[in-house]
Amino acid sequence: MPGDSDATVRESSRAGDAGPTVALTPMGSASRTAPDLLPPTTGGSLRTAEATLILAREEASRTRALMRLVVPLSLAALVALFVPETALPLRGVVAAAFGSTLLLTLGLLYWFRDARRYDARLALVHALFCVASILAACLYVGIFSPTIMGACVGIYYFGLSDSKFSAWLIFLSLAGGYALLSIAGIAGWLPLERAVVALHDPDVRGLVALAVSSELLLVLTFVMARKSRQATREAFERLEQAALQIRQREALLDEARADLDVARAANVGRFTDKTVGDFAVGEILGRGAMGEVYRAEQLSTRRPVALKFLNPAVVGDAEMMERFFREAKVAGTLRSPHVVEIFAFGRADDGSPFIVMELLRGIDLADRLREAKRLDVSEVLELVTQVAEALGAADRAGVVHRDIKPQNLFRIEDGQRRVWKVLDFGVSKVREVTSHLTQGAIIGTPSYMSPEQARGLDVDHRSDVFSLGVIAYRCLTGRPAFTAPDSVLTVYNVVHVQPARPSDLAPQVGPDLERVLALVLAKDRTRRFSSATMFAAALSDAARDRLDARLKSDADALIESEPWGSELGLRR
Repeated sequence: MPGDSDATVRESSRAGDAGPTVALTPMGSASRTAPDLLPPTTGGSLRTAEATLILAREEASRTRALMRLVVPLSLAALVALFVPETALPLRGVVAAAFGSTLLLTLGLLYWFRDARRYDARLALVHALFCVASILAACLYVGIFSPTIMGACVGIYYFGLSDSKFSAWLIFLSLAGGYALLSIAGIAGWLPLERAVVALHDPDVRGLVALAVSSELLLVLTFVMARKSRQATREAFERLEQAALQIRQREALLDEARADLDVARAANVGRFTDKTVGDFAVGEILGRGAMGEVYRAEQLSTRRPVALKFLNPAVVGDAEMMERFFREAKVAGTLRSPHVVEIFAFGRADDGSPFIVMELLRGIDLADRLREAKRLDVSEVLELVTQVAEALGAADRAGVVHRDIKPQNLFRIEDGQRRVWKVLDFGVSKVREVTSHLTQGAIIGTPSYMSPEQARGLDVDHRSDVFSLGVIAYRCLTGRPAFTAPDSVLTVYNVVHVQPARPSDLAPQVGPDLERVLALVLAKDRTRRFSSATMFAAALSDAARDRLDARLKSDADALIESEPWGSELGLRR
């Protein structure tokens, strides 16, 4: 509780950033509910997948519109070739060019009828066929006839493309090809009198002026198209900035709603003012789906402690009982100043099981993040380093926590030093021990679980490393990495969607910090940091601009293959 100097161990079901701990059916066999995506365009600088996809769909739509225009034009050109009574040179070549362009256009229109089949490379091949047809038509009708104006359509269309390569290739092919034809015609290397628009006694200076004017028109068409595309992208970038701010506010609202859903009730509980064994029980400190936490005092030693009782509604549930006592057994075996200390466990007179643990005075990370939108890099380093030490101790003991989230990280003041402690090992997993209680189910908190955990796969220490990375992302950017209105969509995002680029949300996140976050949040655990301590060390190095060159290379390759803000699809 903000401002409460005696805040204590928080029940893991309290929401905040993540929402309650839930069990969901595995997603491995679930059908994909998100809309199918087109391949992202290349050469762009837009930061979100949505904007890139909108532009990709728009380009695919323009391509199909152009092809529908090419079909009647090609048919008209083929008919017009055989109107003159006298067969002119190159009529067969021109007919072959337009015929092949027509067949290719019809084939691609059929293939692209499904938007998901759109391929920019095939569209570029089609454009080159159109270029060849236009230049062949110029030769047949007349180099200095209005035929070349048809090139303006192709130049303008491809000038609007996101691909600079395609835009420049088509422009240079048409403008350069026509320039060569003009030079050859003016020099007399091509007979100007053997064309539909024949020139028997041409004015050379007039032809030069006409050729230069035509080239200038093609250049201006290209420049206008590129300027138009630039303006479109700048408008999208402005919209993206506004959308990012809206999403950040929505994410924080999700947190606030989750907190309201599990707002604490009155401080009086069923054991308040009672004696349980050697303990005098006081007010309730926290309540959750699994149980209640009370302030208490050990009568024999006068030592203040916290007593955690299992909720009576689930006392008969074998799974909940095992999970409750697992917390005491697992945490009791760990030796670390950053793991909450467990003193004992037992049962009250009415049979209610309880755990005796150290009473913590301070604040949990969820409350800390409600006080501050984001944390300083130094505070995040302190948090990650200490939590990594606790997770390292758990890993050495063969334990995977499986529910690392802000509510389970508690900060106490130890003299001049702040100490972070990891709470609640109730859903932890002991290596080499498989519990029939968790097989086939997803255990953890959706917003902070790893992709393999979200898919119901076996987990190891790297799953906790991922969760710690999500917390670091949240602390540095002020926004949860994975959030949605419900748990199912949140789990989908964990498995298939990359979070927004951290530097877009917080300028304090430099390139090296962003690289470390990319590695720790890798969907594929083999590309992730193998230990929490390694992650903490890399984060510390990145904050001082001393990140290892190999890690930089690995991170850059990962970001290139799985860009920030992108949806990766069902690839694993």
